[in-house]
Amino acid sequence: MTLGRALIGLVVAVLLAGSVPVGLALDHRLAAALEEKAAEDLSLAPRVLADRFDASASMQMMHAKDVAQSPAVIEALLKDDAEAARAAVEEAPRGLLETPVLVDAQGVSRMGPRPSDALLEATRSGAMPVVLLAEEGVVRVLAIAPIESDGRWLGAAGVVSALDDTEAATLAGLTRSDVVVLGPRDVPVASTLSGEALSALVAAARDLPDSQATRVVAAGRRWLAARGTLSEGTASILFARDLDRELAVVPDLRRVALVSMGLALGFALLLGTLVAGRLARPVRALATAADRFAAGDLGAPLERSGVSEVLHVADAFDVMRQRLAARMRELEEANHALEDRQERLALLQSEVLQRDRLSAAGRLLTQLAHEIRNPVASVRNCLELLRRRVRDDAEAREVADLAIDELLRMHELAEQMMDLNRPRGLGATECDPMEVARQVAALAQVGADDALQIRLEGSTRARAAIAPEALKQVLVNLVQNGREAMGEGGVLDVRIEERGDRILITVLDTGPGIDETELPRIFDPFFTTKTSVQGVGLGLFTAEGLVRGAGGRLTAANRDDAHGARFEIELQAVPATVAAS
Repeated sequence: MTLGRALIGLVVAVLLAGSVPVGLALDHRLAAALEEKAAEDLSLAPRVLADRFDASASMQMMHAKDVAQSPAVIEALLKDDAEAARAAVEEAPRGLLETPVLVDAQGVSRMGPRPSDALLEATRSGAMPVVLLAEEGVVRVLAIAPIESDGRWLGAAGVVSALDDTEAATLAGLTRSDVVVLGPRDVPVASTLSGEALSALVAAARDLPDSQATRVVAAGRRWLAARGTLSEGTASILFARDLDRELAVVPDLRRVALVSMGLALGFALLLGTLVAGRLARPVRALATAADRFAAGDLGAPLERSGVSEVLHVADAFDVMRQRLAARMRELEEANHALEDRQERLALLQSEVLQRDRLSAAGRLLTQLAHEIRNPVASVRNCLELLRRRVRDDAEAREVADLAIDELLRMHELAEQMMDLNRPRGLGATECDPMEVARQVAALAQVGADDALQIRLEGSTRARAAIAPEALKQVLVNLVQNGREAMGEGGVLDVRIEERGDRILITVLDTGPGIDETELPRIFDPFFTTKTSVQGVGLGLFTAEGLVRGAGGRLTAANRDDAHGARFEIELQAVPATVAAS
């Protein structure tokens, strides 16, 4: 097979393979979509009916109240003048298609159909019902209201309208469907259909569910039907659409699609023949040169072509292979140079990282040794001297003792950070978290103004599996962070509660909270949101390590009310028998 014939055959095959399945699928989908849309619209018809009936019932009730409250009607009934009462009811305002209803105090109907005794009794008790009445092949909507004067029952008055062919035509216009009004036992009382179609449709749709469009076959035609019930056993409305009429546009669309496909196929064949003839000969010549190029012959000669496009491709192919040969040589040289540079870069990166780690460790150790140990020792000596001079002041001695204890803890922390490979034991392995929290609160209140409030609440009998000094260090860190976050002052809550075999210590502040992007890194070493003067990012890292070393867990989050941060310390509880021993 020649290239030209192959191209023409390919065009035909592609068009047929693409257009025929697509056309069939579109045809099927179009018919299904039209039917689905019709069913969807028809399913809304019962809602339209319900809305219209509610609006109509409200309007009829207003008219019934207007008739019942007419002064002329009340005056005529007080005088027991039936003729005057009928005349007054006739003159009362009402709807165009509504007729008046009047019942006197003895239950005698003076105008219109007589309501049932139960309906009159409900009206006399103050109700103003709107009901459906089915009689003599007619379904009517009745609305009545009580007529009273100074608490005296004078009767009832209202209006009645029929669900007739006019109402059916109105509903048909609103829902764009045929409408059948069914009375008791599904007897048609009004319809936009007639004859055999009406009888067959009513029989086919007898057991339809409410508010659901269903396909039925009646009188040899396909219908979509939906039922809307106004009153069970009294009246319902049947909405129907002729599917053949809804899908009448499909055959026309099929003819248009077939004509369009035929024209497109003819044009494609003509164009394919012309293009195939021009491309076949020069392309064969270019293909030969490409085969030799694929075999590694970068110097294979190219034949000249009279087709400008193919000639341009041939020239570009020749330039491409020449440049490719040059680039291959350059690439080989660049690969050797890149390997050397990569090795040197890896060595330099390793050296830089090592120097950075050593530099950071050196700065940290120098800062801890110079800025903590020596000043702590000096302050401790001063406090010892101060303590001896205020020996007669119990409160001052207590404050001094607290300060000295904290300085000793700071000195011990500095020693631990100076010798990370030789951690020092913490002594006791359990403590009373409430007692530790009281000590931390007392320490935090020293020197603080009245704007800072620290509230403690929770169990006073719980004991946690952690050394008191370790828990104290953790709480001091969390309280101090909360105090700094709140700035001028605020409320800091420390809550202790027992949850089975665990103890939960919650620290809540009323500061600005923690940025969501910083929460995942809050316990990383050397990570801090403070300035270099205020912290180096080891407080929370150390606190988390102490809690984790005791078998617990320290977590951070923002408060549920978005007004502050929330830190939770979860520790193992010490059983009462173990704590007592």
